[in-house]
Amino acid sequence: MRHDFSPLSLKGLSKAGDIVLPGGEGFPRFSETEFIKHFGRIAYYMNQDDREGFKLLTAMMGVMPSFIVRFILWMATMNHLFPGPLGAVLRQINMGVRGVLFTMYYSGVDGPGKRVLKQLNYNTCINTPYTEDTEMETLLTQNNPLNSPMMFQNSHENPGPTEAAAIFDKARSTYPAIAALTVKERLGFITKLRETILHRQEEIVDVVQKETHKARTDVLISELFPLFEHLEFLEHEAEKALRPEKIATPTSMMGKSSNVWFEPLGTILVISPWNYPFYQAIVPITCSFITGNATVYKPSELTPLKGLVESILIDAGMKPEWVQIVYGDGKSGVELINQRPQKIFFTGSVGTGKKIMGQAAQYLIPVELELGGKDPMLAFEDVNIDRAVKGAVWGAFTNTGQSCTSIERLYVQESIYEKFKQGLVEETKKIKIGVDKDGSADMGGMISERQIKIVAELVKDAVSQGAVMLTGKDWDFQSRFIPPIILEGTNHKMRINQEEIFGPVLPLMKFKDEAHAIQLANDSTFGLSASVWTHDKERALRVASKIVTGNISINNVMLSEGNHALPFGGVKDSGIGRYKGVHGLRSFCNMKSVLADSDSKKIEANWYPYTPLKYTLFTGLTQALFSMGLKKWVGLVRFGLPLESHAQKAKRD
Repeated sequence: MRHDFSPLSLKGLSKAGDIVLPGGEGFPRFSETEFIKHFGRIAYYMNQDDREGFKLLTAMMGVMPSFIVRFILWMATMNHLFPGPLGAVLRQINMGVRGVLFTMYYSGVDGPGKRVLKQLNYNTCINTPYTEDTEMETLLTQNNPLNSPMMFQNSHENPGPTEAAAIFDKARSTYPAIAALTVKERLGFITKLRETILHRQEEIVDVVQKETHKARTDVLISELFPLFEHLEFLEHEAEKALRPEKIATPTSMMGKSSNVWFEPLGTILVISPWNYPFYQAIVPITCSFITGNATVYKPSELTPLKGLVESILIDAGMKPEWVQIVYGDGKSGVELINQRPQKIFFTGSVGTGKKIMGQAAQYLIPVELELGGKDPMLAFEDVNIDRAVKGAVWGAFTNTGQSCTSIERLYVQESIYEKFKQGLVEETKKIKIGVDKDGSADMGGMISERQIKIVAELVKDAVSQGAVMLTGKDWDFQSRFIPPIILEGTNHKMRINQEEIFGPVLPLMKFKDEAHAIQLANDSTFGLSASVWTHDKERALRVASKIVTGNISINNVMLSEGNHALPFGGVKDSGIGRYKGVHGLRSFCNMKSVLADSDSKKIEANWYPYTPLKYTLFTGLTQALFSMGLKKWVGLVRFGLPLESHAQKAKRD
């Protein structure tokens, strides 16, 4: 089976390759490699229609001037700005051409200073030589990424002290190579990662659903969709966010320049939770990588997705040692922290977060803790009740309530309480539960057996104190498929309103007025997120400003965390630090302050020797510099110039 491309098509492919991959920093220019000779190996895996379309596109590029090809490729990266068929065509060009080029290049180049690997491997997980007469079925069997020996080069299980030390030795030795890549070069891997995840989307949904018991749509809209938005944010903003930032220099330092550099920290330890296992793996891993760090990643033992993350990263062309994955329980986490990474990024429970912080404190390791929530929703009397009800139902029960930003307390103003309650119960009863294969289920099952027991205990405690289950009465308090439960008649003395539920349970309560609503919302040890629902924009902003939390959504729910340009994190028991957005990206960096002066003969006025005249002049200059208006500038001339002159020749009496 041959897939010969015409010389014109290969010329167009080479032209596009030199535009997208011009080389530099020790990497060869695309046309300097021998990839074109081996292109048939990639063409072998293409759909026939895609292959013919690719031939036509590259042939057209072969006859076009390079500046037109450059313009087309640039337009393709802007596909999100063009709706309809044009945007679709541009997306196909962007994914098709760049995907092929990056696959060819980064699976064949072994880092700066090394040209081309002799054994080209375009599946990036195998070393099966391409032959024209190889049967496709045989190749597909051999090439299954989750069965590849190469995949396991970057994974470890239950490491003891010796193995944990070896893991971090490897991370420290590989970190300089990652740091040496420019942000633009790292973004090449991010683009390929996005394309890999898009290509393997259904496979990822299958694996995640199998381990989490989620509804299929939950996996898609809560794990993959926001992940793509995160990767797109990196592609659009990372270069700008990480380039040196010029800072104002005070008048007294006139002639000098001030900058902040954002440099890699070195090694980052990421410890992730079980509720969003794929999303919570890729987001911090890519934040760490794009900022130039080597990463050690430990997933939860409940949803390890064993082999999937390794396979995805390797398929995107990333070297196994760049991101090492460690499987194990909390003991493994302890061993990894003992190796003193430059930062720990943890998402999980408050109890575990405190333990991690305590251990990290022994070594002065900076930590970022994304912990639990007890999010309130406040619905005022002027709100669109039907819309607010639907928002509350989704916000409380999406992902089976297993989200740090799920609505765990619903407060409704007295005047609309009964009508709101009626609609809430009706909508909740419509929810379809199950582990579906076609997207028809609304809510899946619980992930953790331990969490099922916690939910049962909290509900039973509330009911024993007079709370009423408006829905979910048929639950046996054991099944992982908990029906969505609305509780009425709870109060803030009950555990259900003080402890994180992390399950499909929604306590419903009344409030009298604005002040009462704010008081109830703030009556919690948590402060991760909240939502305010009202038609009055001024009231929405006023109430939002008085709620003690890290994130607020107005007339929507779980929305602020959906914008990856916004920093995300909590206050109080909900955590320390921020990630996402420019602020979050820079938190994976060493922010180095740099003040530069010229190499001249000038002696600084504040250097030795000190003299009585210098003291007098400095006194006048201080009074002038920190005054207002004309006095400042007159004083600068009156005292500053004589002080500079005296400093150059001052001698101690």
